[in-house]
Amino acid sequence: MKYLSAILLLGVLCGSPTQAARPNMVIVLVDDHAFEAISAYGTYLKNHAKTPAIDRLAKEGMRFDSFTCANSICSPSRATILTGQYSHKNGVRGLNGSINEASPQYPVELQKVGYQTWLVGKWHLRSKPKGYEKHMRVKGQGKYFDPTFSGSEGDRKQVEGYSTDVYTDMALKWLKARDRKRPFLLSLQFKAPHHDYGHARRYDNLLAGVSIPEPPSLYEDIRNTDSNLKRLFLQGTKFHMLYSTKTDSRRDPTTNYYARHLKDDAPNQMWKHDSESDRDKIRVAYQHMIHKYIRCATGNDDNLKRVLDYLDAEGLTEDTVVVYTSDQGYWLGQHGLYDKRLILETSMRMPFLIRYPRLIRPGSVNKELCINVDIAPTLLELAGVEVPEAMQGRSMVSLLKGQEVVDWRKSQFYTYWGIPGHYGIRTGRFTYLKIPGHPAELFDRKEDPEQLYNVAGRPSYRDAIADLEVELKRQVQEVGIEATELPGATTR
Repeated sequence: MKYLSAILLLGVLCGSPTQAARPNMVIVLVDDHAFEAISAYGTYLKNHAKTPAIDRLAKEGMRFDSFTCANSICSPSRATILTGQYSHKNGVRGLNGSINEASPQYPVELQKVGYQTWLVGKWHLRSKPKGYEKHMRVKGQGKYFDPTFSGSEGDRKQVEGYSTDVYTDMALKWLKARDRKRPFLLSLQFKAPHHDYGHARRYDNLLAGVSIPEPPSLYEDIRNTDSNLKRLFLQGTKFHMLYSTKTDSRRDPTTNYYARHLKDDAPNQMWKHDSESDRDKIRVAYQHMIHKYIRCATGNDDNLKRVLDYLDAEGLTEDTVVVYTSDQGYWLGQHGLYDKRLILETSMRMPFLIRYPRLIRPGSVNKELCINVDIAPTLLELAGVEVPEAMQGRSMVSLLKGQEVVDWRKSQFYTYWGIPGHYGIRTGRFTYLKIPGHPAELFDRKEDPEQLYNVAGRPSYRDAIADLEVELKRQVQEVGIEATELPGATTR
């Protein structure tokens, strides 16, 4: 048996394992919460994006600093988290996909061994939830206010209130009514802080009038970049603070952040700027966005606190695994962009914080190259459940114990089938990628942490590129993706 825990093995040898041997699980999966906007990560936003409840998981558990998603867009990442499989295996390569019927899903495996399983919030997959006794999910992105739910029993209802509050209300109601003799899995999935960063009115004045620090690459001119990845993305996207060449006949062709959002808010002192200066327009668009984003993310933190307080009051803290993570990272103005999708650092890196007092030393930090494909195997091993062979990820339980794993992966594989389609790997130092029809690109994050320069054409990197090419080919073989399945393959 693969990854059978010592606890479960002992239980089998002595008779049937007791349900009490299995930890409860609270998995808080949110949307587009950049690690930079979690104060536990100590970034340039730490004094403004304050997240004391999320930080508590870091103080009492483990913070992962090199955790990435394998495909930085909502539906594929969620499918990977559920299945422990890469997008080409689970069938979800883009938005609103359906998980392949044959793909394993960790809630199904937990339910088989007696877990009570509940899901509430954003789902964003066309296939229905599997392995949950009860679920209340919203359609697509859902709405920030007065969300409408589809239930596991075919019921449909609208609930008044701010979505993050409403989802948490439902989650706590289920927990209070639980069978106290059985372990539980609660999947609490917030829409926030997805664009357009809707927040509860109680946060309207948070950081009002305060100028928030800017990312170093905010004013990067990606119209004239040496990276085809950035330039092609700009040509096909609306996700730039100022510039966009993408048009839509149904609406104003000027679809950048400045044009779409800044004009919608009532004028105030904070948004005064020189409308003739591109730099000043980018500056004020960023300040407008980051204020809304932090206010929205603060609602996540406050509602996580409600859940942690409940676990404390019920005496469940020691026996409950709590995870706070996002489906991907998010550009908070880096490269002048907002959104995600690309293999660039602040898009593919995601926050991952986990607390389990019976196993994890408080205040631990892990820097190994972990991927969202690893989440499902980890949760199953923590529950003492055999990991299905079809799962491609690797359990992180040894890392949670603080053990050195000498054969841990040396690179993280990445694919994106949108525009521009690309694939590549991220190592401890380099990001190496390929866009079909264009030269390979290389970013040296040690020398250039902001990823401003594509250095693939520099002679001094020839040896590094040769090594990375070997590693990329090895990864392609290891994850089992055919050449015809790679992003952009049909254009060759």
